[in-house]
Parts: sequence; structure tokens; C-alpha cells
Amino acid sequence: MTIPINQSTDVAAKAAAARLAQLKQQLNFTPSAMSLQAPKDMASERAAAQFDIEALSDFWHGGESERKLMQRAYKLIQGDPELVVQPPRNILELPRTEAREFTMGQIYRAVKLLQDPVIKSQGKEFGDAIFQALVFYSESFSMRLGVHKALFRNVLLMLGSDEQRDAWLDAVDNYRIFGCFAMTELGHSSALRDIETTATFDVNTDEFVINSPTITSTKWWIGMAGQTATHTMVIAQTYVNGQHVGHNWFIVPLRDTVTGKLLPNVMAGDIGHKVGRQGLDNGWIQFHNVRIPRSQMLNRWADLDRQGNFTPPPSPVVMYATLIPERLMLVLGSIMMVSQALTIATRYGVVRRQGNKNQQIMDYLSHYGTILPGIAFIYIVRSASTTLDEQFKILTAGGNMDPEVYMYHMGDMHAISACLKGISGWYGSDLLETCRRACGGHAYSGYNNIGQIIDDWGVMTTGGGDNVVLLQQTARILLHQLSQKLDNDFYPELKFKSSTHYFLYAKEYLAQSHWQVTDVSACLNDLSLIEEALFAIVVKRLNSIREELKAGSTHEDLLLDSVRVAEMHAAAFLYSDAVGKFSKPDPSMVPSVASIMRRLTTLWGLHALKTYSDQGFKEGYLSPQQLKQVEKLHLDICKGLRKQVIGLTDAWGYPDFVLKAPIAKYDGDIYEPYLETLLMAPNSTGVPSYHAKYIKPLTNGN
Repeated sequence: MTIPINQSTDVAAKAAAARLAQLKQQLNFTPSAMSLQAPKDMASERAAAQFDIEALSDFWHGGESERKLMQRAYKLIQGDPELVVQPPRNILELPRTEAREFTMGQIYRAVKLLQDPVIKSQGKEFGDAIFQALVFYSESFSMRLGVHKALFRNVLLMLGSDEQRDAWLDAVDNYRIFGCFAMTELGHSSALRDIETTATFDVNTDEFVINSPTITSTKWWIGMAGQTATHTMVIAQTYVNGQHVGHNWFIVPLRDTVTGKLLPNVMAGDIGHKVGRQGLDNGWIQFHNVRIPRSQMLNRWADLDRQGNFTPPPSPVVMYATLIPERLMLVLGSIMMVSQALTIATRYGVVRRQGNKNQQIMDYLSHYGTILPGIAFIYIVRSASTTLDEQFKILTAGGNMDPEVYMYHMGDMHAISACLKGISGWYGSDLLETCRRACGGHAYSGYNNIGQIIDDWGVMTTGGGDNVVLLQQTARILLHQLSQKLDNDFYPELKFKSSTHYFLYAKEYLAQSHWQVTDVSACLNDLSLIEEALFAIVVKRLNSIREELKAGSTHEDLLLDSVRVAEMHAAAFLYSDAVGKFSKPDPSMVPSVASIMRRLTTLWGLHALKTYSDQGFKEGYLSPQQLKQVEKLHLDICKGLRKQVIGLTDAWGYPDFVLKAPIAKYDGDIYEPYLETLLMAPNSTGVPSYHAKYIKPLTNGN
């Protein structure tokens, strides 16, 4: 129970508190040496931070004012029963129907708050912080709202004309309509080339006819389509005058905005029970010759006049522009989820004692040696995401993108967003399992949230594109760019620093037979030594794949090799971006923050070199002795950071009610709240309702 029952605003709280007090009188809540020590250990760990935790939190949030805005937002939502489930209820126990309703209630309440004059008077930034706090609290809220704001709205901004934005954007931004994103299909997922939904232009009526011709053309997994969305963005195979003219996007109404009923010839429903995110109404849609005006084909880049003359986009790739921000959004979602799990595992790890010396379990290498690289990863990815956000702004120019600029940069942006989504999804999966194991049996309890985070996580490795496919696409782009440099001495001049900037020195890397570093500890003083090693290995592995392709191997033969090197490219990009920011003192940063970020950068670089050392070994670039030194230095840095784990995770700023795990309470007093949480659960004590039917007939002796 992370919100104390005496602070609950639920109408049933008073009665529940009385019942809890009665139960506690019958139970032994006498503190033990372990339970008394736990808060002391937490306080000691917090005091051991070698940096200003608040200053690091400011850095994480983007500034002091941003951190304080989030604190105010958390305080506002914590006691609001329409936004945060209050005890004795528990959000981790909500059944599907109730979760769907509560999540929509959150959206309704949040929108009304934004319209409240008192909230509006505090500025747009505070309203944004309220939404962000709710995103951190609920994965279902995050994605249900994200479908509308980040997908439906983004398609309108990026692919809609000025007239279409003027016609629709106000209704979108003020929630007079709710939009979803109808891309994937039952039989085709993200394989857009093969989607079956059609949009056929009827020149006689000046309308498009949207149709689902087969069972496998059913739009599938569409967030908010199940119960909520009034409109959808549909990508469809487009036919004009009997000719196929490629993929286009269409705004298609789904439901009456007053009654909520499906419109004529639209069939849609809820996907039903899922592994996670029960508050999100994923749905399916079929269109039975639904007619929409020609004006609802998004026409910033492609156009169709009244006579049926079609003007294609400057390149088909422009029509897929929205997929890049979707992947970047998923990366940010990965950071949020994994950082919460790491916070839970870290806090539990410092208050739980076990072993011959009754030591904190965080003192075991199996804990800190696996958790600390994950903490470093979160900080490094968060920093790199700001770099990519700025790069994407160059491409899109606030929705007024130049198609030539976009097309020239899209391959590079696609490559890095795809492989970053891949590494975040896969390493994130590993980290979640690490966190689960680090909490022992208590992570199996639904009340400590790690299990729920894992259930909600699954979409991160598949949604927005399967990781294998995305990494394979990255590898092909990398191979093309490397070939251009090696064969034609050509490298594109971009408006930002490409993730493949090191290809400029590809010939020099290929000329290096081995890593020149003999004492790996020298990397502590010169972070570029690790950077150069990562770059050289990626170039060498890509070149080996090139040679095998020339020798007759197919891309399918080399799929796993390609995926592995693309993943390593992402790890190298993350490290290189961090080296550029943190390797040298930055006068704009608090010194202790700059120092800890440099240490985390070093850890991530060594972790990447250690993790992908097989790639260097294959090329004869890394020797066994060097690998031993890398592993030892990696271990030494983890040991040196062991006492920093609480400060590092505290800086993320998650309140207890967001973490939802009694074993991760900020003050370390975990045991009594944990047992209280179980006692508050429905039917946790007493005779079960099925006793007379199933137990009594077996045990009454007759």
C-alpha cells in the first residue's frame, strides 16, 4: 500500500481503515531487527551519494523548474480518486472492464483539469506536467492518450495540408474527437507493402470508398478503436481510375460523437483480454464500402483533383514519415518502464539483508554488477533521445518539412531510430528480468508492480515494428552507406551529425589489425579509446558481411550477423553521443552531476565493449587479454558506483504511489506497508465463498 489508508480520498477508506486496524490488533506487527534496520540502511545509502541528488534530478527533468512542475503535478494527482486509484482499491487488481473505464475517466478528468481556469492560469507547462505525471503513473493512460496525441495528431501534422489542419486540429487538441491509428492488419502487421485495405476513388460522387476486402485486411491491435475513437487515420492501398497509386492516409469517421454508436458500414470491436495494458481498448475495424469525401485524403504531399488527376508524393517514403516518431516514443516509454523497475529493485536491494554476514543483498555482485549497467543505460538513452528529438525537428520543421530535406535525411534517421528501438526493447527485456530476480519471491507478488511492468512491456519489442526486422533494416542502410564510402568515396552531408559519422574513417578502421590499447585502464582518462574500438569493430563486421554477400551468401543467410552488428551500432551511437556531452567538464553543469554522468558514460562504454566483444573477437581485433582487462575494469567501475545506486534512482523522481510497490518505499520502511497491502485486498481473510461447495464436502468427515 503506497498511499496510506489514512490519506486515501476513497469513499470506502474510513471503513477499510477501521477493518485494517481491527485485523492488525489480531496480528503480530512487532518490529524485528530487520524491519528496524531497513529505514536506517535506506537513509545511509542516500547519504552516501557523491553528487547532489537534487541537481542530478534537475538535469534529468531538463531543469529545476521542470522538476518542480513535476512535483506539483504529482501532488495534484495523488489525492484525486479520478486520476489515481485510492486504497482500499488497488490499480494492480482492476479487472479489464473496470480498467478500461477508469483509464477513460482519467483522460476525462485530465482534460477537464486543463480547462479549469485555476489550472490554466498556471501556464501550459503545468498542464503538460499533469499529463506527464499520469503517463508515469499508468501505462494504459500513456498509450491510450498517446494514440490520440502522438499518432493520430502527428499524421495530421506531418501529412495533412494547411487546410486539413485548420479543419481538424482544433477538434483534436480540444478532445471533441478522439483519433486512432489504423495501420496494422490481422494478416499483415507492420508490413505495409502487403496491407489489403483499399481506398477507391469514385469520380462520380467525389468520394473515396474505404473497404476491407478480406478477413486478413481487418485492422488489428488499433489502440482506442475498441470503445473510444470517433475517427481514425487509415493507411490504404489507393486506386484511382482503376490504377493503383500507392499508399495514402485517410481520415475516416468511426463513431457518432454524441451517441458513441458505430457509423453505417463500420464494424469495430474490442480485442478483449491482453497480457498487459488492460486500460487500453485495443480494437479491430472492418470497413464495408465506407464513403468519405475526397478532402479526407491527407494531401500535403500527394493530391487528387476533382477530375481524378492524381499527383503522387515526391517519394513514397514521405508517406511513412510518422513511423520514426512512433519508434522514438516507444524508446521513451521503454526508459520510463525500465527505470521504475530498476528503482524498485534498487530500493529493495539496499534494505533487504541476507547471507552469512547479514549483508545488504545489493552488495552481491549478482545485484550491483547487473543493475548498475542498466541504470547507466537509462541515463545514456535519455540523453541521446534529446539529440534525436532535435535531429527530427530538423527533418519535420514543425510540420512544414521540405520533402527533399526529409528524403535526404530519412534513411539516416530511420536507421538510428530503428536500431535504438531494437536495443532498448531487447536490453530492456533483460533488465526487467534482472529486476524481477533481484527482488526474489516478492517480485512474484502482483502488489510489487514488477510483474505488471513486465506484462505491460511486451508491446515494446513488437509494436512499431518487430525488433529483428527493424535491426535488419538498419543493417541494410549501414551496408549501403559503408559501400558508398568504400567504393565511391561518397558520404552524404547532412544538417546534423549522423549516427554513421565514423564511416568517414572506414578505410582507416579497416587498416587497423587490432586494438592498439595495451592497458585498458587508459580508457578512464581518454574515453575516445573505447569509442574508436566500438567504431572499428562495427566497420569491420559490416565489411565482413559485405564480403560474404559478394561471395554468394544471401541477406537471409547473414540475418543474425546483420542484426547483431546493427544492435552494436546503436550501442556505439549511445556511447559516442554521451562522450560528446560528458567526457570533458561542462561549465553549464553542476560539477558533481558532470562527474557522475562521466562515470556512467564510462560504464556504458565498457559494458558495450564487453557485451559485443564477440564481434571484435570474430574480427581478430580484440585479444583475450584485452577482454579480460575490459571485464575487470567494468567490474571495478561497478564496485565504485555501488553506493551511488539510491541517489541515481532517486533522481528520476518517482513518488511511491507511481512505483506502486511497498517493497520500494522511499523511506525504506517496507514490511508493515507490504503486509497491510495484502490485508486490504478483497477476500484476503475469512472463509472463501466456495467453502461449502467444494471444501466442506471433503473435510466434514461424512
